[in-house]
Amino acid sequence: MPVAYGLETFKDRTHERAKVMARLSDPRARLVTIIGRRGIGKSALAAKVAEQLASGGSGDGRAWRGIANVSSRTSGISLERIFHDCARLPGPGPLEDLLEVWSSQRSTPDKAAQLFAALSGGPYLILLDNFEDRLDDRGELHDQELNAFFDAFFRTQHGARILMTTQVPLALPPELRRYRSRLYLDQGLPVPDAVKLLRELDPEGETDIVRASRQELERAVRRVYGVPRALELIVGALSEDYLTLPTLDEVLDTFAERGDVIAYLAQDRFQRLDAESRLVLEVLAVFGRPASRDAVSWVLGPLAPDVDVPAALARLASHGRMVTVDRARRMFALHPMDADFIYRELPREGLLGYRSLNRRVADWYARQKPPRQQWRSVEDVQLHRYEFAHRIRAEDYEPAAAVLDEIDYFLTWRGSVGAARDMHQQLSGRLSDDEARLVHLVGFGVALLVGGPHHQAAQVLGEAAELAERVGDQPRLARALFALGDTYRQLNQLDEAIGPLQRAVELENRLGDPECLLRALMSLSLTHSYRGEVREALNVADTMRARALEHFSDLGRAQAYDSAACAHLASGNWSRALAMADAAIALYEEVGVTEALGYVHNVQGVAFLGLGDVERAEAEFLQAHTDGAAVGSPRTEGICLYNLSWAYWTVGRHADAHTAAQRSKAAFERAAAPGTEVADALARAARAMVAGEADEAARHLRATAEKSKGNADFVPPSWLLAEAEQLTAERQTTGSTG
Repeated sequence: MPVAYGLETFKDRTHERAKVMARLSDPRARLVTIIGRRGIGKSALAAKVAEQLASGGSGDGRAWRGIANVSSRTSGISLERIFHDCARLPGPGPLEDLLEVWSSQRSTPDKAAQLFAALSGGPYLILLDNFEDRLDDRGELHDQELNAFFDAFFRTQHGARILMTTQVPLALPPELRRYRSRLYLDQGLPVPDAVKLLRELDPEGETDIVRASRQELERAVRRVYGVPRALELIVGALSEDYLTLPTLDEVLDTFAERGDVIAYLAQDRFQRLDAESRLVLEVLAVFGRPASRDAVSWVLGPLAPDVDVPAALARLASHGRMVTVDRARRMFALHPMDADFIYRELPREGLLGYRSLNRRVADWYARQKPPRQQWRSVEDVQLHRYEFAHRIRAEDYEPAAAVLDEIDYFLTWRGSVGAARDMHQQLSGRLSDDEARLVHLVGFGVALLVGGPHHQAAQVLGEAAELAERVGDQPRLARALFALGDTYRQLNQLDEAIGPLQRAVELENRLGDPECLLRALMSLSLTHSYRGEVREALNVADTMRARALEHFSDLGRAQAYDSAACAHLASGNWSRALAMADAAIALYEEVGVTEALGYVHNVQGVAFLGLGDVERAEAEFLQAHTDGAAVGSPRTEGICLYNLSWAYWTVGRHADAHTAAQRSKAAFERAAAPGTEVADALARAARAMVAGEADEAARHLRATAEKSKGNADFVPPSWLLAEAEQLTAERQTTGSTG
């Protein structure tokens, strides 16, 4: 839904509207940006354009198929918000598919690419309003997820266009600047339009505006540079008879810079309100988003019981400019600029200070949030996130940590790991209570394990384990140690992984949670396999099988067979690895756990290669790639594409080997996981073979073998070394013969 603020008093700006419409029709202009100072009318201009497009008035004969509006001042601008709003544009069928994509463990670039693939028809308009809230003073965007969104937006083919309003233009690299078009809204309204607006803002003749001469009104307009919001605030103050035109002249004469106009008028008008109206506005400012009458009443109830909230809201709404009303939802909201100015004036402490008010708002959201059994998607925990935000603004960091503990795992495993990570970062260094710090560190570490970066995950989880040890929290110690060990395993730091995983297994044995125990045992078995400790890996797998049978866990049995398959792969027992993998796949499919299938099919592919059946190996690697892509696991894709590259190499398909290795490298880069250098080295070797440079190919194969050591998911490094030696020997034989 496009923004609607200011449409009823919008002044034509015919020239600017025509420019925006023309630029949106230009196929080269993917990003059209309206840039200007605060209050200049950027949002109203964008809203008018969106309204015109929605009504079919594009001017070029095209029918726009949908418009999504995302504003930093309402729902906030994030990849999550943009994705969910845009997912609704193509219709119900694509919506369901896109929601599944979001809830998957796919990387952020993959999710963005899938969104734009769904928007391939079009044209669609994505309106990003007040985008300056996400930029620094240089226009740099530091949100990794939004950077991935814009990268996909500019580098893929689709039918979407972005119309952005911002005070600071978005900085783009030189190669992307040809896709942008900027409209600078530097000037306020033309004097005739601004004077007309002033008079329209007082339709009942409540102020001296109707009696002011045109010359006086023109002078007032010029003094505030025709800024539409400044004009609205002037009339608002005059309507309560707190300012007269002569007084206005005196006040305006004191302004040295245009930037001070709006701030001064907003604060001046607020200070002249009656006490009850001021309190209600303060609560709306603390909410920072539309709020119901019941919500405002509940917040003020024990703090100011004598305030008649409904009457105050009615008074404010009747002015039509300080408070806007959504009649359909029965919600009241301040203009965002007013909310900022009013909030800035609140004292920190006291019954009606911003800490106290934020606590009450947080408590309101705590009362409204749905129970766990009703959660289906990340949008179902939005009220929890509002509560968290207000706990943070109240500087109540321990209660904020408790709120986050309720939802961080849900966010992490439902596609919003970036949101969980960002919320944890707001708590970093702010918690003094050991229990709250521990809850935060474990949750933060798991979010980093899933979403990266892994090196930071290891640091955070190490700190969590130390704290859990010191306070004697055994369950969280076990969780932290497992996540720490698994992080080290994925970082290929296998010596560091063994200790934490063994301790996690010991603790889970005592704590008696079979699911957690089996999870820790599996990671331990895989680590032994990666280290080449086949007997130890198989012993752990046997333990897993026994525990799974004891607890009637088919998932546990699948994990045990999976672990055994990896161990047999590491030992070169190809037939046994195939048998264990077959059993694991059958059980995983039976219990509906598809996340592990890609890895198990990869095991089968390597085993078939070991048996010399390249055709079946290729089929398994391709299936593994399909499975990995389906669950959004670029690491799985990278592993099987690397092995597929080697399968092609073994039958002389060096060009195909080079392509597969390049794709593997790209997948590992998306996953931010170890493996990028391994795939790159194999790609270099294949490229050298295509060029007929056998010595260079042998050199890169040796480098590949060295870099791939310690990961049983890859084809054995000995195969690559043997090929390198053969190439060198053939080269020497050819040289001596010549």
